[in-house]
Amino acid sequence: MTAGISTYTERRGVTRRTSAMIVAAVTASALLATATGAQAADPAPQRTVSASSTSADDVPEFTAAERAQGAALAEGIAELGVTEDQFAAALEVALTRPAPDEEALRTRLAALPAQPTAEQLAQAAHPGDGEAQAALLPVFAKEEVRAAALAQLAPASAAPAPGGKKPMMAAMGWWDQTKFVVKCSAAVAAVLISFAPAGSSIKVARAVALFKRYGAKKTANIIWRFVNGKHVGSKEREAVKAFIGISAISSACSK
Repeated sequence: MTAGISTYTERRGVTRRTSAMIVAAVTASALLATATGAQAADPAPQRTVSASSTSADDVPEFTAAERAQGAALAEGIAELGVTEDQFAAALEVALTRPAPDEEALRTRLAALPAQPTAEQLAQAAHPGDGEAQAALLPVFAKEEVRAAALAQLAPASAAPAPGGKKPMMAAMGWWDQTKFVVKCSAAVAAVLISFAPAGSSIKVARAVALFKRYGAKKTANIIWRFVNGKHVGSKEREAVKAFIGISAISSACSK
């Protein structure tokens, strides 16, 4: 009898251990299925750039020409005299404010005094938007940069100011005389007013979409590292290539 009870007890113990193992296995399977389902239900954010753009994993190394352009761009940004945070703040404005009407912008810029202050230029660029104006002030702190940027944004063909006054650049003839590094910095400054005057090409549209996906601060950091000769990851190279590929910058910052 005692032997029978012992055998029964052992069998019950085995059965319980087996049941516990089965329960544990089922629970683990359920947890795995839940985790897998959560990942499937929460896919990675979709790229906002056109499907025809280069995959982040396939962005090639910088070419010799692109590195040379980066060196020129570094000189131009240095001429602006802004910090990375100031550059990011101005870029944030360009990415988040509605694109201004190009003709209206040119008319306001052409109506400025012969030697406008940074405040006057910022007010003309973003009338009534004090935050945007404040972000642009460091970018246009230097008179030469203001003059060269106006040459690009309000050329001689712009509408005359009230009273028939010629646009500033037509009167001063600055554009042809301005040294290369200032032209490059002015091109960057002009883009920071708005991407629209830089051209409505597909390159600009893709660049803006890409910068918005990264965010102004991250984009500024990537560009800053590139122009300072620091490491830029393979995925980040697309942001640099997009920025230096904008026509206004590529033409003004290529020696």
